Amino acid sequence: MTRGISLVAMVMVVMVAGVAMQAVEENTRKLYNGFQMIRAAPVGEDQLKLVESLEIAVDAWTPVVGFNKTMIDLTVEPKLIRVIKRLLRCEGVKYTTAIIDLQRAIDHENIEQKGIAGFRGRCRTSGMSWSKYHRYDTISKFIDCLGDTYNDVRIHHIGRSSEGRNMKVVEVGRGHRRIWIDGGIHAREWISPASVSFILHSLVEEAHLYSDILNTFTFYISPSINPDGYEYSHNVDRMWRKTRSRHGGSCPGVDPNRNWGYHWGGKGASPSACSEIYHGPRAFSEPETLAVKNFILDRSRVGGWELYLTFHSYGQMVLYPWGYDRVDHPGERELERLGRVAAKALGRGYTVGSAAKVLYPAAGGSDDWALGGAGIPYSYTIELPDTGTHGFILPASNIMQVGTEALAATVAMARDLQGRAPRL
Repeated sequence: MTRGISLVAMVMVVMVAGVAMQAVEENTRKLYNGFQMIRAAPVGEDQLKLVESLEIAVDAWTPVVGFNKTMIDLTVEPKLIRVIKRLLRCEGVKYTTAIIDLQRAIDHENIEQKGIAGFRGRCRTSGMSWSKYHRYDTISKFIDCLGDTYNDVRIHHIGRSSEGRNMKVVEVGRGHRRIWIDGGIHAREWISPASVSFILHSLVEEAHLYSDILNTFTFYISPSINPDGYEYSHNVDRMWRKTRSRHGGSCPGVDPNRNWGYHWGGKGASPSACSEIYHGPRAFSEPETLAVKNFILDRSRVGGWELYLTFHSYGQMVLYPWGYDRVDHPGERELERLGRVAAKALGRGYTVGSAAKVLYPAAGGSDDWALGGAGIPYSYTIELPDTGTHGFILPASNIMQVGTEALAATVAMARDLQGRAPRL
């Protein structure tokens, strides 16, 4: 009984600390000195519930819901490290310390890599490269350069973010079959905009290598669809995940991957504005998600969308609907087949499967909406590397390799579909 009381007391201490953590000054740069990333391996429902109870006080890099997830990465502030580890030990939850000092990892993450070859295209003057992680302004200038330089590239201005940043989509290709690619929906996943930008560069500035698929498909590519959050993760809080919208209260932002209008507000999404997985006050409350929705639906009237790809990190997974719950649907076998085509091209060991079955239910995701709301028959979330050694803090030295792999997966999927009748 005494042990049970002490465990409850420890959890309460952690919960109170978590509430205090939310009161960080809005635009003061957040430092993570002494923060650790603890990798827990709960076994069974009781241990999973224990780790879940810590969610209010720690940043769960991999969400703590669902029973198929065996490794849960938790970012823990210095004053809670001892109590969290003691609590895990008392309950028999195995863990390791994957990152000893998070700020040190952040400080070394974006050191520009010398000796990495730049691209041969004409838009190197934009400042874009894949030797470091670039800010949204550089990505935007790169997009503008592509539109100004290449006659067969069209730039669409689809709306503005909450803070007024211009959202752009690049159209490239000549085919009547349509493919959508986006990145950066979660702000802290820097490898995603970098990889999608590399895909964009390759399809435009090395188009001669991909003329077959560019004659069959038209690609619509937007490397960073959460520009406010992305900039905030550079300027203020490297671990920021959400948008930067204001819906009242003291906690800004909405999880843009819980904000889409297919089974919005269901499992794995929170009604609390201070939660990392806050679904927003309504579906498509965010100008960013609304802009993408309107762009896709407007073009559904004049031609068929065939493939939807959204790149995230981390975990090395190729996921397809449904994400809102562990339910089957008639097209699942075909989604599995094409997902394995992507995994083979990615080449370093990717798990393929239905999002809710592989991970956990998470309603309001963009891939579910793409299939269930927009009717795009092939819809995938690709979780890029790594599997947790660096997590979101993947060093810039990895960009070229990961970008090349993401391109290979995209091309492999397009070439596979090229030889098949459209499922429209």
